[in-house]
Amino acid sequence: MATDEASQKATARSWIRQDTSRYNKYNHGTDGVGDFWIKLMTSARWYPKDMPDEEKRLILKLDLSILIFGCLSFFTKYLDQQSITNAYVSGMKEELGLHGDQLNYITATFWASYCTFMIPACYFLTHYPANRVLPALEIGWGLSTFGLAWARNVETLYAMRFFTGVFECCSFTGTIYIIGSWYKPGEIGRRVALFFIASPLGTMFAGYLQAAAYTNLNQAHGLAGWRWLFIVDAIITLAIAAFGFFVFPDVPSREKPRFITVDEHTLARKRLQGLIAPPQLQLSRSIFKRVFSRWHWYLFVLQWTLMDQNFLPGAQPFSLYLKAKSDVYSIVQINTIPTIVTAVSIVVAFFCGVTADRTGRFWVPAVAVTFPVLAGMILLVVWDVGESGRLAGFILTGFEAACSPLTMGWASVVMAKDAEERAVVTASMNAIGQAITAGTQVVQYPASGAPNFHGGFISVLTTTVAQLGTILAILFLSHRDSEHPYVTATAGPEALAGAGLEI
Repeated sequence: MATDEASQKATARSWIRQDTSRYNKYNHGTDGVGDFWIKLMTSARWYPKDMPDEEKRLILKLDLSILIFGCLSFFTKYLDQQSITNAYVSGMKEELGLHGDQLNYITATFWASYCTFMIPACYFLTHYPANRVLPALEIGWGLSTFGLAWARNVETLYAMRFFTGVFECCSFTGTIYIIGSWYKPGEIGRRVALFFIASPLGTMFAGYLQAAAYTNLNQAHGLAGWRWLFIVDAIITLAIAAFGFFVFPDVPSREKPRFITVDEHTLARKRLQGLIAPPQLQLSRSIFKRVFSRWHWYLFVLQWTLMDQNFLPGAQPFSLYLKAKSDVYSIVQINTIPTIVTAVSIVVAFFCGVTADRTGRFWVPAVAVTFPVLAGMILLVVWDVGESGRLAGFILTGFEAACSPLTMGWASVVMAKDAEERAVVTASMNAIGQAITAGTQVVQYPASGAPNFHGGFISVLTTTVAQLGTILAILFLSHRDSEHPYVTATAGPEALAGAGLEI
C-alpha cells in the first residue's frame, strides 16, 4: 500500500512537471510584483523552496482568492457576534431596559439557530456552488445585523439574533471545507490559522469600533452610539459579501474559478491526486456508517466541545466583569481592554499554525498552549489574587484560541482521504460544540452573576485538564492509523482513513 501511494505521488509530480512546462509555453512569467512576492514568501518558507514556480503562482492566486474573502467573511462574522456584547455594555442595556440574564438568552438564541441549521446548511452546500451560497448567506446576516440598529424592545433583539445565527451557520465550516479541497495536507495548517486569526481581529475591531461610535457618533441624527455600531457593521458585511461573489471559488472538481487559467485549474486538480479525496461534496448512503464506525467523529467533536468551553472566559464574561466594575473602568476601557485577549489569540494562533505545518505535529502546539490557559483558570478560581492577577487570568485564556485552527487543521489532515467524512465531522464539531456552549454559558456566566463567575471558572478548569487527555488520545489513534491504514469498502479506492501525518 505504501508503494502504491508513493507511485501515486510520483505520477502527480510528473503531471505537475508536464503542466508547468505547458504553462511556461503560454505564460511568459508573471508581473514583477507577483514574482517579488513569491520570492519573498519562499524565503519566509511560506512556499517550499523545491516547489516549481508555476505551482507557487497557482497557490498565490488561491491564497488571494480563498483567504482574502474567507478571512474578511470570518472577520465580519465575529464583528457581528461581538457587537451585541459591546452594545450591551455601551448603553443598549439601559435604553432597551434589559435586565437579569437577558443578554445570555439573546446569545443562546443566536447559538440555538446557528447550531440547529448548521448541518442542514452544510448539506445544502454540497448541492450548490459554495462561491454563491456563502456570499449569499453573508448578505442575510448583514441585513439581520442592520435590523438590530432599529430595535425598540428585547423581542426584536431575539428575532434578529435568531436570523443572524441561521445565516452564519455554515460560514466557518464551509470555508474550512474549501481550504481542505484546494490545498495539500502540509499546506493546510498555516492557512487555517490565518483564516482563524480573522475571528479575534473581528472581536478586537468591534471593541475599537464601539469605542469610536460611542465617542464620535453617539446621538448623531438622533441615534445612540450602540445603534451606529450595528449600522457600520452591516455596511462592512454587505460590501464583503458582494466582493465574495467575484473572487471566492467553488470546489475544484465542480467549476473553474474565473481567476485561474484552464491549465492552472488542471494543475490544481492533479497536484492533489493521491493526497486528498476528490472533493465532490456529495453525501453517499454509507457516510453515516463510516462516520460513526471510526474514532474521528467522537474525539474531534469532544475536543472541539472542550475547546469551546475553555475559550469562553476571555470573551463575554470578561466584558461583564469590566462592566460590573464601572466605577473603575470607563465605557471606552470596557470595550478596549478585552482586545488584549484577542491580540494574544492572533499571535499565538498564527505561530502555532506555522509550527504545525513545518513539523507535521499538530499535537505539540496544542499541548503547549493548554498550560497557559490552565494557569489563567487557576488564577480566576482562586480569585483573591488582586485586580492585576484577575486581569492576567482572563488574558491568559487567549492562548486557547490557537486550539481552534489546530484542531480543525488536524481533523482536515487526518480525514484528508475521505471528503464526505470530513464534511460531516467538521460540521458536527462546530454544531455540537456551539450547541453545548449555548446552553452552558447561561448557567456558567449569568450576566447577573458578574463579576465573579466562580462556578464557570471551576468548570473550565476541569475541561482544560480534560483537553490534554483528548489531545493525547487523538495523537495515539492517528499514529496508529498512519502505521496501519485501511481502505473503506464504500468510499472508493482512494478513501484511506489514515492521513499519513508525521507524528
